[in-house]
Amino acid sequence: MKRPKIEYPCKWEYCVIGKEEVPLRQAVSEALKGADYNLSFSRSSKSGKYVSLELTTTVTSEETRDRIHGSLRAHPAVKIVM
Repeated sequence: MKRPKIEYPCKWEYCVIGKEEVPLRQAVSEALKGADYNLSFSRSSKSGKYVSLELTTTVTSEETRDRIHGSLRAHPAVKIVM
């Protein structure tokens, strides 16, 4: 399967999922270390066990995009990053 061509810099969206909103927001703040971003509540699961946040930021390279993804995944408050 051929990888899509991504032209940098570009806006990139992540969906960040975890059990509690406040620790998720802290994880995003730590992963982006002062970069500009928009973060908004997306939804909670039917049972209320999980919440998701939509993160939008500008990435300048594939390495930056992957670093942010990896930093989010490594945070203990984060269960899934899409």
